[in-house]
Amino acid sequence: MSGIRSRLQNIFHHSNQSEPAAGSNSSPLSISKALSKTDSSGFLEIAAGTDPIVDIVAIHGLQGHRESTWTTEKGVCWLRDFLPFDLPNARVLTYGYDADTRSRECVSTQTMRRHAETFAQALLRNRKEAPRRPIIFIAYDLGGIILKWALVICHNQRLDSKCDLRDILISTHAILFFGTPHFGIEDAALLQAINRLASLYMKTTSDVLKDLKSQSFELENVQSLYVAASEKINCIFFCEEYAMSGIPNPEALNVQYPHATIPGDRNARTITLSSNHGELVKFPVKSNVNYEAVVYYLKDNVTTASAGVKEKWVIEDGCRSAAKGELISHAIMLPKRRPPVSKYYVERVEIEALMTEKLLPGGPVQHQPRCILHGPQGAGKTQLAAKWTRDHEKSFTRVIVVDASSQVQLEADLERSIRSLGPEFSKMTWEDAVAYLDDNEKGWLLFIDNADSPDLKLDPYLPNSVHGTMIIATRNRGYIVHAPNGLVSVGGLEEGEAVKLLHAIANIAPKSDAQSLEIVRELGMLVLAITQAGACIRITQRLDTYLDAFHKQRAHITGVESAVDTDCAFSTRTAFDLSFQHLPTKTQEFMKLCAFLNPSHIPFALFEQSSSSHFTAKTVLESYPPQQSDRIFISDLEEILGRTWDEIAFLLERRK
Repeated sequence: MSGIRSRLQNIFHHSNQSEPAAGSNSSPLSISKALSKTDSSGFLEIAAGTDPIVDIVAIHGLQGHRESTWTTEKGVCWLRDFLPFDLPNARVLTYGYDADTRSRECVSTQTMRRHAETFAQALLRNRKEAPRRPIIFIAYDLGGIILKWALVICHNQRLDSKCDLRDILISTHAILFFGTPHFGIEDAALLQAINRLASLYMKTTSDVLKDLKSQSFELENVQSLYVAASEKINCIFFCEEYAMSGIPNPEALNVQYPHATIPGDRNARTITLSSNHGELVKFPVKSNVNYEAVVYYLKDNVTTASAGVKEKWVIEDGCRSAAKGELISHAIMLPKRRPPVSKYYVERVEIEALMTEKLLPGGPVQHQPRCILHGPQGAGKTQLAAKWTRDHEKSFTRVIVVDASSQVQLEADLERSIRSLGPEFSKMTWEDAVAYLDDNEKGWLLFIDNADSPDLKLDPYLPNSVHGTMIIATRNRGYIVHAPNGLVSVGGLEEGEAVKLLHAIANIAPKSDAQSLEIVRELGMLVLAITQAGACIRITQRLDTYLDAFHKQRAHITGVESAVDTDCAFSTRTAFDLSFQHLPTKTQEFMKLCAFLNPSHIPFALFEQSSSSHFTAKTVLESYPPQQSDRIFISDLEEILGRTWDEIAFLLERRK
């Protein structure tokens, strides 16, 4: 009995320390807690962030407090004193709720699930101005269980409802769990016994403690539901290395390693910190090894949050529209695809290194980093940009691709770039897109491809913010003025590279490179021309006849010549035309038909539906037979695609 009496004395001593009189010489955090427990409930904004790109939300644990849980005895609160300097673009919030199992003032009768409902609704209200901003949660002890329940509640909201709670789930990018007893604590029964004795002297509750028992039904239930809710959330489990001696209060709990992790979570990693449970989220100095580990993973997730959450929102918006029976336009909802990197891409180490030097200077900049990829048609500028972007995409929050081959296309792609951010941007214009990149977004990369026309004035379409980066691929020397210091000249390949590319595409391995060298030299070492030549040789399996055929075909090419890089344009065009002539007649006609369509995302169903309606508009077909003048075209289409739809034959023809 003397042991229990001693523990009770420790409890009362701790309670007196944690609830000091308002006039005592306590830290401001302790004073705020002393006023009333209800004064420390709800959200407190620790740091507003500079142009915040992410919300970091901290939730305390058992017998905790929204400020003192994260604060050392000397008053150092890492959420306030360290984090805003390491992550200036993060808004930092901390949430308070009554997690006391005993108190001289009052104790809550809420269950973990009801605490979670209150938390979710409060977070929803707090984020009403930016409901889609990415969230990274920091959850300590019991706070991790409350958070898991909250995300389960959000996940269970119907897609055809208002979906406001689902906004929280979709925007959640990562969770850092600290000593969370996912599978309960061994000391819960003892704590309940102590609470029963303490009830003689103060208000107590065991509503939460009974559910924290090892392998309790409540914990098993929330875990089974949480698995589905957390499928696309990055998780890190921080565990304590040292046990605490004695159990004078619940802050001295020991959450053993097996209980503090979730085995089998594919999106998770486990980190052990040199600390006991009580000090797990208290860091006295920035150089503290535990803080350095925690801030490392926070920075890593902040870097990837915008892109990761944006991708989830694209899928979520489509699901919501489908659930409500609304038609969705993927062309508007989805951002423009980046150009794929060819499987035959030839590494151009020096050029790629020069691009990195221009685009990632590695320190503060006074002007926006820009790279002008200037070179002739077919030199491989687009492939270089696509490859470099793929290799460095983690350096940017968003990659935007626009086609500047015409003013109309450029404006359409810029408009699409901002409308793809979500329904609230659905009526934005290309001017809004440029302004948004200038004023609201940071860390973006804008790739402007095919900026060749001398009639196109680029200035209105170029954001100037130093917080973004830009690549312009052009044949027009006049555009170099937009970044004189960012010029990267792109010419032909080296001879060895060109021959290697030709052989790879043609799928040949000649004993001598002599004929191959003649071909690539004739083609100016240009990537696109060599690619077309390789495709042609792949069909004929003849290197020796290619140049004769090439020269004859070149002599027959007519039409208006480009004012930019005429010789290079002829080489590429001739190589393509020669490849085209080797295709079956039916395939050639099919390609001519497709030339009338916009080249991006020609729908497969277009051909199936057209064939089913006998290549006549349904509204016409239902009322009148096709006009005589249309019958000739219909006959041609039937010759190309067949009188009845044959999906297999169509796919085989398309592969040719």
